[in-house]
Amino acid sequence: MSVGEYGLVRTPTARNGTEGDVIWRRVAAIILDIVVIGIASSAIIGVLGQIRLGVLGNLFGLLIGFGYYIYLEGQYGQTIGKMALDIVVVTEDGDPIKYGPAAIRTLLRIVDVLPAFYLIGFVAVLVTDRKQRLGDIIADTVVVRAGEPGRV
Repeated sequence: MSVGEYGLVRTPTARNGTEGDVIWRRVAAIILDIVVIGIASSAIIGVLGQIRLGVLGNLFGLLIGFGYYIYLEGQYGQTIGKMALDIVVVTEDGDPIKYGPAAIRTLLRIVDVLPAFYLIGFVAVLVTDRKQRLGDIIADTVVVRAGEPGRV
């Protein structure tokens, strides 16, 4: 991640061909993202629970989780975890991803996370040539090392 002029976050370029180098960075990024989502969701669930809207809080927590990945990856190619670990999601051609592929990747997390702890996704990353989880395969994306900041 890079902060450009006027404090705007800039999307990094991709260092194509580095998808095999980032497997453990991806694992660490997922852990960081789960912590960030957990903190935000817990705060909202706690507040809504205090006013007897706990069920609604759970729905908001789910929306925060999905929205977090779709917005950050669709806008910047990176979540907070990926920013911290200097990796970026791009198309298989190395171009920045858009909201559509980010939404596909996010929805397929439901399968990738099965049966627990992202086991299906992790196995897929280990056995595919481009180190893609199922969400990446369907969305035609890869995760690579981030290069220098590109567009705003």
